[in-house]
Amino acid sequence: MLHTRRSVVRLVVLACLAVLAAAPAALAQDRPPAMSKEQMAMMEAMEKAATPGENHKLLASMVGDWTFVNRMWMDPAAPPTESNGTASYTTIMDGRFLVGHYQGSMMGMQFDGRGVTGYDNITKQFQSVWVDNFGTMIMFMTGTYDPSAKAFTYRAEIPDPVAPATRVKVREVIRLDSPDKQTMEWYETRGGKEIKTMEIVSTRKK
Repeated sequence: MLHTRRSVVRLVVLACLAVLAAAPAALAQDRPPAMSKEQMAMMEAMEKAATPGENHKLLASMVGDWTFVNRMWMDPAAPPTESNGTASYTTIMDGRFLVGHYQGSMMGMQFDGRGVTGYDNITKQFQSVWVDNFGTMIMFMTGTYDPSAKAFTYRAEIPDPVAPATRVKVREVIRLDSPDKQTMEWYETRGGKEIKTMEIVSTRKK
């Protein structure tokens, strides 16, 4: 009986020693391999590209609920049509992107639009994606910000709904008039002439 107990204890001790001997190898397998200088530089560049900065804070200044007045010019020589709506802005992904939701009426129809705006640290450009229920197109624009004018300027070329083979140059200007007011102006170039076709003045809800 004593001999049996000693045999069991000996087997347990041997098993423990085997586990301890294998532990360093297991830990070494879990430890990430050392990176080269090139890999370290790549990791640092990726981290820098992914870190929100001052331009992301600028976009975040729009977060909140707003009301707006929309003016549209179907004929540049005629008075614009007016309509009202609301907009709400939030940030996602730790402040990397600004998401806007716009609701109201345009030309007697209910309007629903969504936008996502960000600043690309790599290209040094503001980028905007827009969709709404007035079409099936996803519009992508790139832009810059002028601190002296406190204004964003976005540009794009979009297909003309009347003549899809034709590309129309568009320009969007968003002025931060104050922390509680902003003005968006929309321009289209047709026949070689740029004309203003829409203006939206937004006021922050109190």
